[in-house]
Amino acid sequence: MHNTFLIAVDSGKSTTKGIMREGAIQKIKFQTKIEEVSNLGAELTPGSFHVDFEGKCYLVGNMLDESKMDYNLSKRTDTHRICIYLAIAQLLKRSKQNIVLSKITLAINISISLYKNEKQKSEFSEFLRNNGETINIIVNNKSFLFRIEHIHLLPEGIGPIYCDLNLYRKKRVVIFDIGLLNVNIQEFNNLIPAFNKMITADLGVNILRSKVADKLSTQFGMTVTDADVEAIYRDKYLIINGKKMEESKQIVDQLLANHVKEIFNFALSRKVSFSNTEIIFVCGGSLLLKEYLIKEFPTAAFPEDAQMSNALSFLTILEAKHRGQS
Repeated sequence: MHNTFLIAVDSGKSTTKGIMREGAIQKIKFQTKIEEVSNLGAELTPGSFHVDFEGKCYLVGNMLDESKMDYNLSKRTDTHRICIYLAIAQLLKRSKQNIVLSKITLAINISISLYKNEKQKSEFSEFLRNNGETINIIVNNKSFLFRIEHIHLLPEGIGPIYCDLNLYRKKRVVIFDIGLLNVNIQEFNNLIPAFNKMITADLGVNILRSKVADKLSTQFGMTVTDADVEAIYRDKYLIINGKKMEESKQIVDQLLANHVKEIFNFALSRKVSFSNTEIIFVCGGSLLLKEYLIKEFPTAAFPEDAQMSNALSFLTILEAKHRGQS
C-alpha cells in the first residue's frame, strides 16, 4: 500500500482546519492555541491534544483560554508549525493506508502580503518543510513520522472559488475572509485573481472584541473581559449578577454594525467595486457578523461550510496539480 497523501491545511489565528480525500472527504478542526507544559496530568477533552515535538511537550486546542492564541501577524512561528503538523497527523490517523514514514504534498494558507514576496515565501516553505528532513511528532502518545515532499503556498481568503469552477467561471467575485486579526479581500475575474485587488485590513474580530469590551466596561463601570464578550455574542446581552442589562444589546448591535461598515468602507477606499459582482463571505468571523453583513449587502453569499471553504479550494488546487504531474 502506498503512503503518499495530498493534504490541505488552513491554519488561522483562531482555528486550524485540515482536509484530505480518502474515499470521502476527511476533515479536522481545532483551536489554534498552544502552551508548553510538563507532567500534564489532566484528562484531555475533545479537541485538545498532548503533543511532543523536538524534545518539548505542548497542550494544544480547546482546553486553553484565549490568552494562548498567537497574535503575532507572522505565521512563521512554532504555534502555526506545530498546529499544521498536528493537523497532518490527525488526518493520517484516519487513513487506512500505511502511514509509516508518510510522504506529504501539502497546500497551506499564507497571508496576502507573504504571497506577494517570493523570498519570504521560499523561507516560509523551507521552515514548514523542516528543510526536507523527516518530521517526528507524537500526538496523545502516538508517533507520526512524515516528510513534506512538496508544498504549495496559497493566499488566504480564496473561499469556495475553486470548489465549484462552473459556478464562478464567468463571474466577477469579491471574497471577504474575516479572521481573528485581519480581513483578507480578494477579487476574481473568471476564476483569475486580480493581483492589485488582493488586500488586507486590520479589522478582524479580535479588534471588534476589544471595542465591545472597552465600551461595555465604560458603560457599566466594571471589567468586561474578552471571554465575557464571547458569552455576550452568544447571549446577546451583558448579564451582571444574573440580571440582564437590557441596554447592552443595543450597544453591541451598534458596535457590530459599525464594524461591518468599516470593512466595506475599507474595501471601497481600495477601489474594490461591488457593481456586477458576487460578494462572498468566509471564515469564522463572517458567521459572527452574518446578520449585519446581510443588512449591509443583502445579496451576499455564505458558503455552507464557511470555515472549511478555503481548505476545500486548496485541496481542489492540490488535486488538479497532482493530476497534471501524473
